[in-house]
Amino acid sequence: MIQENIDYRDCDRQIWEEELADFVPSKIFDSHIHFFWRSNIVEGVEPIQRDDNNLNTLNQWAKVLYPGRKMQYLILGSPFPGTDVARHIESVRAEIAGVPGIRYNRLVTPSCKIEDIERDLKNPQFIGLKPYRTYSVTGDIGQCRIHEFLPHEQMEFANQHSLWVTMHLSRWHGCADHQNLKDLEEYTSKRYPNIKWLLAHCARSFTYWPIRQAVMRLRDMPNIHYDTSAVTDVRPYITLLTQENPQRIFWGSDGVGAAFFHGHYAALGRAWQHNDADQGGLEFPHCDGRPILAVYEQLMSLKFAVEIAELSKDQVEGLFWGNAANAMGIDNKELATND
Repeated sequence: MIQENIDYRDCDRQIWEEELADFVPSKIFDSHIHFFWRSNIVEGVEPIQRDDNNLNTLNQWAKVLYPGRKMQYLILGSPFPGTDVARHIESVRAEIAGVPGIRYNRLVTPSCKIEDIERDLKNPQFIGLKPYRTYSVTGDIGQCRIHEFLPHEQMEFANQHSLWVTMHLSRWHGCADHQNLKDLEEYTSKRYPNIKWLLAHCARSFTYWPIRQAVMRLRDMPNIHYDTSAVTDVRPYITLLTQENPQRIFWGSDGVGAAFFHGHYAALGRAWQHNDADQGGLEFPHCDGRPILAVYEQLMSLKFAVEIAELSKDQVEGLFWGNAANAMGIDNKELATND
């Protein structure tokens, strides 16, 4: 039975059946997904999100979004201010214990102690760190540098243990920012060469411009990977698929809250904005106005970029499963089915 709060419409089903069913492979590893529990927000802080998201939530959505596909997830920590880090980590651990194929990048803040991180990373399902700019020591989530929300001692630990770091870059220009590029070049090539970086949201390029400016430098850095999460503009995908190594690109949805709404992330020149069509008061005088789920907008853009880049079937399967599974050491025995 499908949960009542899954808002899947006839227009979504049409797009899947006519446009996406022949494109999305039989195996999917979603490398950017979130759990959330209201009970893990500290007392006195109003939770930003209304509903809890757990493994059952993800699997229920997957049955609807990707019918018949086999899939697993890389779970990321919660970015919401007021999160009780210890409680959140314990909730994730309990939720995924014994479930094959699932991996977790541990939520870290600058106040996290190395001994606590080291204890948690003894769990083989925990493979990396997930810092957030919302916890920057500067208090400036818009312009902080990497080390201001992922301290050097945590990067040293990650380097020592060859961990993954999922990085949502800060600073207005994302991956095109000169300071971000300078820091990443230093970290990947000199200071922390064993960290495996997963740059979220196409290296935080929701429009054509940041990745177009940065790709020539990023592609020369070792241990750089990208997830596709929440990007709905086709142009960043075209740049990545034609100018980067496709094996360094992993599918990610950013579900549930950030991608499973009807609308998209609108590109406005070099800027971008979340656009929920149900809340925008939109009118459609020239067409049959039926916006689709943002995650399907994302898949459509990726499909068009794949066609332009002339990727092979094997390369497409790599984007959705093989690239991440091979890099993170997940085999076919760890698959779940959503039949």
